[in-house]
Amino acid sequence: MKKISTLIAFLLIIIVIGPFINVRKHLIEHKKPIVETIQAYPEPDFARVMFLGMNAFAADLIFTKAQYYYGSHYITDRTYSLLEQMVRVVMALNPDLKFVIPFAEAAISSMRTPEAIESANSLLKLGHKLYPDDYLFVFNQGYNYYIYLGEMEKAYPLMYQGARMKDSPERLFWLVSRVATAGGGYKLGYEYTKEKLKTAKDKHMIDQFEKELLHYSNLISLSDAVEKYTQQTGKSPDKEMKELIRSGFLKSIPEDVFGGQYFFDEKDRKVKTTTEGDRAYKKKQEQKKLEELEKKKSEINFEVN
Repeated sequence: MKKISTLIAFLLIIIVIGPFINVRKHLIEHKKPIVETIQAYPEPDFARVMFLGMNAFAADLIFTKAQYYYGSHYITDRTYSLLEQMVRVVMALNPDLKFVIPFAEAAISSMRTPEAIESANSLLKLGHKLYPDDYLFVFNQGYNYYIYLGEMEKAYPLMYQGARMKDSPERLFWLVSRVATAGGGYKLGYEYTKEKLKTAKDKHMIDQFEKELLHYSNLISLSDAVEKYTQQTGKSPDKEMKELIRSGFLKSIPEDVFGGQYFFDEKDRKVKTTTEGDRAYKKKQEQKKLEELEKKKSEINFEVN
């Protein structure tokens, strides 16, 4: 009887192995398309019913997909239109995954558009509802309004409220008080991004924060040079700040890692940048490649003629 059972098992393995190899080959050659639509993810309230009994597992699975979604778009177009919905579903299924909201908020706000900031702040409001004693969910709303949109009227009350909450770092309130001074906002951006970098684990998020640190560092250096120049000469530099180089206050104007250009705004008396974020940087790199390709084509055509 034992020999018959072994023989049957062996025959079943032989029968199954052929179709298995063919199916595996088909899956490798015909990759399943990635669905990237809002409709692919249920509404948060429905998700609780949909995954009844397996909510924690489903939350982990969807967050893994969210990380993959962020990583794949970070190396392509750097837009994250589905991330808010994905995270809302995750938090509905498992509110204990507190770290998911800051992760998504940092990714979405890096797009630097008014729509993106509202989306990021919408998640922060959800975080404040779930964790009312955590300063981060209040402070970051104001920080986003100020750093990315320059809307001080919306930003300051939120930053002030967050900085005065029980567990907020002592230095945070001092940084907020510096926002109104020249260059204070950039120093706030630098210091706060440095703190976020300490806890970042995703490699793309680390790269994003490192670029932002360099960006703020450049703005701080330029602002300091403008301040010294103004104090010593009694006048403001030109818009392109070339006078800072001629006068020895700077060796050169640094390149904006996001593809923009730094300039001095006489009206606001502040160093600014034309950058639109990482998308502008990617677009500039793609334009360079196209120009090089066109140049090579022209050289080939010239040689042929």
